[in-house]
Amino acid sequence: MSAIVLPFRFARRLPQIRKTAGYMVSVPANHAEGHLREQLRRLEDGLRKKGVAEPLIRSEVGSYEGAIRAHLWRLLISQGGAA
Repeated sequence: MSAIVLPFRFARRLPQIRKTAGYMVSVPANHAEGHLREQLRRLEDGLRKKGVAEPLIRSEVGSYEGAIRAHLWRLLISQGGAA
């Protein structure tokens, strides 16, 4: 018997998105990008271990990254800062 594993949409995990974007805005750009890459890698690894299909992993990671980057831009614009 097999089942399809569907994770909760990561792009809707607002506390995690806010935390990651908030950290990214507080450090130099190259460090922020490295931090984001590491977070996305961990997400991919975790979903693979849970048996989530590769197309769904790519979709989840892409939407999560987009949500973080969108919130990051909101923070930068509201603070009048630049990347």
